[in-house]
Amino acid sequence: MGRRGSQRGETRTLANRSDQTESATLAPSPSQSIETVLPEVRERIRFLVETAVANGSTISVSELRSLMPVGQFSSDGVLQRFLVTDDGLSRSVAEVSGEVTLPGKEDLADGRRAQRLLAHSRLSQADDLLQMLESICSWIDLAGISGSTAYEGAKPEDDLDFYLVTERHRLWISLLLAMATARLRRIRFRNSPVYCFNRIVERTDCEQAFRESREPLFAREALNLVILRGSRLYSHLLASARWMETVFPELYAMRLREAGAADEATMGRSPAAGTVANAAAFLVLGPYLWLAGIVRNAGLRRARRDKECFRTVIRPDRYATESILYDELREVYRKAFE
Repeated sequence: MGRRGSQRGETRTLANRSDQTESATLAPSPSQSIETVLPEVRERIRFLVETAVANGSTISVSELRSLMPVGQFSSDGVLQRFLVTDDGLSRSVAEVSGEVTLPGKEDLADGRRAQRLLAHSRLSQADDLLQMLESICSWIDLAGISGSTAYEGAKPEDDLDFYLVTERHRLWISLLLAMATARLRRIRFRNSPVYCFNRIVERTDCEQAFRESREPLFAREALNLVILRGSRLYSHLLASARWMETVFPELYAMRLREAGAADEATMGRSPAAGTVANAAAFLVLGPYLWLAGIVRNAGLRRARRDKECFRTVIRPDRYATESILYDELREVYRKAFE
């Protein structure tokens, strides 16, 4: 979505190290003093860095600045200098060549380049799959990549997570065809990752979620999506979700600029036969995915990985899997950005 456009072809670059003469002074809004702003800024930085490290990665200075309250740091260099000179942060975070991590975890910064390169490769693989899928499944209105690939923190064992938005009464036939296409690609190409369609929604449900969610974690995930198809709809969704601006003002403004003009998204109409096929797919896939979830959760519990157990949401207009870890992270985000 500019940088993460419809055919994303480049990875995020590291922030350049700042000139040593650059000021590290915060820029509070007129209604706030520096003393009022500093505690919030420090806590937000600690939280975001700890979350990245918990996922085996780092967070770049550039991305960190985009998640700060509006106008707090005039450039990446200002934030970079603040991290190493502020008494409240210099001992609790570490900055290494434009990457921010925790003390003792500096090795993660060394591995971040490999994660970015793998994420770039994964995006190409996702695009290849979508080219195959769209030839038989024209009613997918938006296709985005989420998870570690979207955060440029992909690791070899990670799944490639898709976020799909379909026309009305086309969700389940889309999922069936997507799973079949993914299976064929994994048979044909042995180096393919596991393609995970862990969130598929109909357009009406998607539009409502963007307008009404008010969840900080939802905002972070939505603003971090890599859009491979449907940039026009994504622009429309962002324009309808002004509440995100209160949570991540810098990131929201950046993604809105990248998305371009938010034209009114029109609703497509597909042949009625597709509705029948969709209902049949729902009757077949719904019970199968529900049972598969029970079996997999049982295996995770036996392996004492209870927090990785997930809830399977199966509805005519939505399919999603959400883990206990995701639920816990959602609560942490609420407290951190309330």
